[in-house]
Amino acid sequence: MKIFNLFIIIFLFATNTLFAQDFIVKNNEDVVRGTIKGTDYFSVYISENDQADVILPAKDVKNFFWNGNSFLSKGFANGRNFEYRFVKVIEMGAVNLYSFGGGTLMPASKEKKVKFRPSIGIGTGTGGYGGIGMGGGVSIGGGGRNSGPELPAGAPVVRYFIEKPGAGPLQEVPMKAITDEDKKASVRTILLQKLGDQPDLKVKVENSAEFNSRDVIELVKAYNSK
Repeated sequence: MKIFNLFIIIFLFATNTLFAQDFIVKNNEDVVRGTIKGTDYFSVYISENDQADVILPAKDVKNFFWNGNSFLSKGFANGRNFEYRFVKVIEMGAVNLYSFGGGTLMPASKEKKVKFRPSIGIGTGTGGYGGIGMGGGVSIGGGGRNSGPELPAGAPVVRYFIEKPGAGPLQEVPMKAITDEDKKASVRTILLQKLGDQPDLKVKVENSAEFNSRDVIELVKAYNSK
């Protein structure tokens, strides 16, 4: 009986350890398990099986789960080139909301190998990758990790993107303390395109004086809840 109970304890411990691990799903559906140590949104750094350190570029990864958050690899046109980078899932449903950036999370010892590349222009929309539509008319700029006109000095850059599958490409939503009236009008137009088929939300968007990240997240949540 004692041997049986010991076996159960060992089994439960091993199971909990397995499911507690971070994991990465590669394009070929292989799953890499271990402890994710960081990402600069262009690559992800994992200690595979908690033994060997591996850096995987976004172009080779479909998605990964880390610290309670899901990250997807999305493709963007950069001039004549096509680049992949990770976006963090904020909301998923009839309308998807993602964020990009927010500071480099790659350990300092690995940053020389995986460099952050700011000021990347996004071209016209392209076909989907893994069932995901690619962006058009989007710009991920900023001139560095810790710059951006809509953020206090020294704050990490965060860019937000919204998409409604089947209703146009991924679009950037220029949130964060918008003061420019043209930008407010642009955000309002984007939100009306994505959320305007629900009359109550349409009224809220039309009557909103400003749009910060919390406001937009709550609007998308409300839309998906219905």
